[in-house]
Amino acid sequence: MRGCLFYLLEKDVVAFDVRLKNHVNNLATNGRVVFGIEDLNEGNGYDPSTGIFTAPASGVFVFDWTTFTQYGKYASTALVVNGKFKSWNHCYDGAAKTYLQCSKLTVVKLKKSDQVGIGVFYGTANIYRKYTSFSGYKL
Repeated sequence: MRGCLFYLLEKDVVAFDVRLKNHVNNLATNGRVVFGIEDLNEGNGYDPSTGIFTAPASGVFVFDWTTFTQYGKYASTALVVNGKFKSWNHCYDGAAKTYLQCSKLTVVKLKKSDQVGIGVFYGTANIYRKYTSFSGYKL
């Protein structure tokens, strides 16, 4: 019986961890960041071709993303749920002549089939692929 319980819990796991495949250059406001490298995709909710996570079940989800800007540039990104900005990460320092790294963690209640991604909410984003990631999991 113990093995059956473990199996039931394991098959309901929803979690993903993805990274950028290429640098992002001048991605315009409302553009979507597409993370093309999957390190984990339990539940198969994340689509690396579109950058969209589709909730396979209703529940409370935790999302985290880190942007690493290109040298001397900035990136204003947000969690986008069903086309609406929900949580923001403004990675900018007007005087910086360096790379900047910014992270954001947020918790969102989703319904089955809700769609989540990372989008640009201001200006143009210039993101260095190395050290830039997006992850999420169901509580």
